[in-house]
Amino acid sequence: MRIAHVTDVYLPRLGGVELQVHDLVTRQRAAGHDTLVITTTPGPSGRRVVRLGDDLLGAGPYRVLPGRSLVDVLRVYGVDVVHAHVSALSPMAWTAGGLAASSGRPTVVSVHSMWHGMVRLVRGYARLRSAATWPVMWAAVSNAAAAAVSEALDGTPVTVLPNGIDPAEWRLPTPPRAGGVPTIVSVMRMVRRKRPRALLGAVRALRATHGRRFRAVLVGDGPLLPGLRREVTDAGLGDQVRLTGALDRDAIRRLLATADLYVAPAPRESFGIAALEARSAGVPVLARAGSGVADFVRHGTEGWLVGSDEELYATIAALLDDPGRLAAVAAHNRAVAPRVHWEAVLDTADALYAAAGLRHGVAPDRRLLGSPA
Repeated sequence: MRIAHVTDVYLPRLGGVELQVHDLVTRQRAAGHDTLVITTTPGPSGRRVVRLGDDLLGAGPYRVLPGRSLVDVLRVYGVDVVHAHVSALSPMAWTAGGLAASSGRPTVVSVHSMWHGMVRLVRGYARLRSAATWPVMWAAVSNAAAAAVSEALDGTPVTVLPNGIDPAEWRLPTPPRAGGVPTIVSVMRMVRRKRPRALLGAVRALRATHGRRFRAVLVGDGPLLPGLRREVTDAGLGDQVRLTGALDRDAIRRLLATADLYVAPAPRESFGIAALEARSAGVPVLARAGSGVADFVRHGTEGWLVGSDEELYATIAALLDDPGRLAAVAAHNRAVAPRVHWEAVLDTADALYAAAGLRHGVAPDRRLLGSPA
């Protein structure tokens, strides 16, 4: 089966959608499918990556691409199924969804972000495009994200197609700890919506109540990083808090092997792949309730879910005072693999492609049931 993944953002640009689409494409190829990426992100093209819109005006990687240009590519490459990937602003992916009826191709539209804060705006746009009537299968990366998508689409059913991970790749032996000081880790883009300042605020409060009885490592790059580093220095936390900048996956694995607690402070986290990687490595996870992390972290079992910044601080403080609770959850996470893994993701994607085919009157034969063409 030839699957075209239509995504406005893709490598070499780095981000959650870009990496997940790349990993999904790679896994589907390994399963025997013929996959193609169509994007407006500039970069090297090839037989498997088609880059469009260089001659069009836009902002960053985003271009408003004429539908006929996308239809031409789908026809030339003999695409069987279209899988469009939408975040908040994804003009080409929206165009791909809108072409489902006229192109006659089974289409899945996956939403990778949280629409909770902009449901009314998206609903207005979706009604303008009549998106709820498109013959597509809608999906989102978590139950929390799916609820907002369904609301924006006036109750349209939305399937959960989570991000993928190989939990075994993240399981590492825990080395002996030097000094026994608990380590708090977080991995995020240093942007406002990920709320690194909220986490740094909790760390500053912990310094006041717990002194040097912990250390914190914040991983990630982004526009807020220089300011955060100045705040750490100005607060005299340089000996206790480290902001590493961006790290590759191997370096993050090594860091997680030394971590006692992973913290995800964003309440609008659509999925939380970094939190899932930490949970797979055996690290207890503290996250905000109502985020996508709740799909793989149960309160008190794989970690803790809290409702506010104040509760986030209070929970960390209580765990530092009772390391046995951390140890118990860590033992569970090391012994029990998460249910979210690539095999389940690929099966769900294949089922969505088959269901999308039925909407076009295509029998769910082996080409749309995931069997390699």
